[in-house]
Amino acid sequence: MAAQFVYENPSLIDQLILLGTTHPRDIDLSGRDIPVLKIYGTNDGVASQRKVQNNRSKLPSSANLVAIEGGNHSQFGYYGSQLGDNSADISREQQHEIILNEILQFIRADD
Repeated sequence: MAAQFVYENPSLIDQLILLGTTHPRDIDLSGRDIPVLKIYGTNDGVASQRKVQNNRSKLPSSANLVAIEGGNHSQFGYYGSQLGDNSADISREQQHEIILNEILQFIRADD
Protein backbone atom coordinates (compact mmCIF):
# COMPACT_ATOMS: atom_id res chain seq x y z
CA MET A 1 0.00 0.00 0.00
CA ALA A 2 2.85 2.42 0.75
CA ALA A 3 4.36 2.04 -2.72
CA GLN A 4 0.92 2.41 -4.30
CA PHE A 5 0.27 5.56 -2.27
CA VAL A 6 3.59 7.07 -3.38
CA TYR A 7 2.78 6.17 -6.99
CA GLU A 8 -0.65 7.84 -6.81
CA ASN A 9 0.39 10.82 -4.63
CA PRO A 10 4.01 11.66 -5.49
CA SER A 11 3.89 15.19 -4.08
CA LEU A 12 2.72 14.09 -0.61
CA ILE A 13 5.59 11.78 0.34
CA ASP A 14 9.30 12.61 0.39
CA GLN A 15 10.72 9.22 1.48
CA LEU A 16 9.62 5.59 1.24
CA ILE A 17 10.55 2.76 3.60
CA LEU A 18 9.60 -0.81 2.72
CA LEU A 19 10.00 -3.57 5.31
CA GLY A 20 9.90 -7.30 4.61
CA THR A 21 8.08 -7.02 1.29
CA THR A 22 8.57 -7.81 -2.38
CA HIS A 23 6.75 -4.63 -3.38
CA PRO A 24 6.47 -2.75 -5.54
CA ARG A 25 5.26 -5.66 -7.64
CA ASP A 26 2.54 -4.15 -9.79
CA ILE A 27 3.71 -0.55 -10.13
CA ASP A 28 6.90 1.09 -11.31
CA LEU A 29 8.56 3.73 -9.14
CA SER A 30 11.86 3.59 -11.04
CA GLY A 31 11.29 6.99 -12.64
CA ARG A 32 10.41 8.70 -9.37
CA ASP A 33 12.83 10.97 -7.56
CA ILE A 34 12.23 9.69 -4.04
CA PRO A 35 14.68 8.21 -1.53
CA VAL A 36 13.77 4.57 -0.86
CA LEU A 37 14.95 2.21 1.86
CA LYS A 38 13.97 -1.43 1.48
CA ILE A 39 14.87 -3.85 4.27
CA TYR A 40 14.48 -7.61 3.91
CA GLY A 41 15.63 -10.73 5.72
CA THR A 42 17.92 -13.32 4.17
CA ASN A 43 15.83 -16.13 5.73
CA ASP A 44 12.49 -14.63 4.66
CA GLY A 45 10.39 -17.40 3.13
CA VAL A 46 7.46 -15.10 2.29
CA ALA A 47 9.29 -12.17 0.67
CA SER A 48 12.33 -14.13 -0.48
CA GLN A 49 15.56 -12.55 -1.63
CA ARG A 50 14.82 -13.78 -5.15
CA LYS A 51 11.43 -12.03 -5.18
CA VAL A 52 12.91 -8.87 -3.65
CA GLN A 53 15.61 -8.75 -6.34
CA ASN A 54 13.11 -9.52 -9.12
CA ASN A 55 11.29 -6.27 -8.30
CA ARG A 56 14.45 -4.18 -7.81
CA SER A 57 14.06 -2.65 -11.25
CA LYS A 58 10.74 -1.09 -10.18
CA LEU A 59 12.51 1.10 -7.62
CA PRO A 60 14.62 4.20 -8.26
CA SER A 61 18.24 3.30 -9.04
CA SER A 62 19.25 5.16 -5.88
CA ALA A 63 17.14 2.89 -3.66
CA ASN A 64 19.03 1.42 -0.73
CA LEU A 65 18.36 -2.29 -0.23
CA VAL A 66 19.47 -3.69 3.10
CA ALA A 67 19.60 -7.42 3.80
CA ILE A 68 19.32 -8.50 7.42
CA GLU A 69 21.51 -11.56 7.64
CA GLY A 70 19.51 -14.33 9.33
CA GLY A 71 16.33 -12.28 9.57
CA ASN A 72 12.99 -13.74 8.55
CA HIS A 73 9.53 -12.44 7.63
CA SER A 74 7.77 -13.08 10.94
CA GLN A 75 10.28 -11.07 12.94
CA PHE A 76 9.48 -7.82 11.14
CA GLY A 77 6.52 -7.68 13.52
CA TYR A 78 4.85 -9.49 16.39
CA TYR A 79 2.17 -11.38 14.48
CA GLY A 80 3.50 -14.90 14.96
CA SER A 81 4.82 -17.42 12.49
CA GLN A 82 3.82 -16.93 8.87
CA LEU A 83 2.97 -19.78 6.52
CA GLY A 84 5.94 -20.46 4.25
CA ASP A 85 8.42 -18.49 6.35
CA ASN A 86 11.81 -19.87 7.34
CA SER A 87 13.36 -19.92 10.79
CA ALA A 88 15.43 -16.90 11.77
CA ASP A 89 19.07 -17.21 12.75
CA ILE A 90 18.91 -14.07 14.88
CA SER A 91 16.55 -12.97 17.64
CA ARG A 92 13.56 -10.70 17.04
CA GLU A 93 15.27 -8.10 19.21
CA GLN A 94 18.42 -8.23 17.05
CA GLN A 95 16.36 -7.92 13.89
CA HIS A 96 14.41 -4.97 15.28
CA GLU A 97 17.61 -3.24 16.39
CA ILE A 98 19.02 -3.53 12.87
CA ILE A 99 15.75 -2.25 11.39
CA LEU A 100 15.65 0.71 13.77
CA ASN A 101 19.27 1.65 13.13
CA GLU A 102 18.83 1.47 9.35
CA ILE A 103 15.66 3.58 9.45
CA LEU A 104 17.25 6.22 11.67
CA GLN A 105 20.31 6.40 9.43
CA PHE A 106 18.07 6.74 6.36
CA ILE A 107 15.93 9.47 7.88
CA ARG A 108 18.92 11.41 9.20
CA ALA A 109 20.66 11.29 5.81
CA ASP A 110 17.84 13.40 4.41
CA ASP A 111 18.33 16.20 6.97
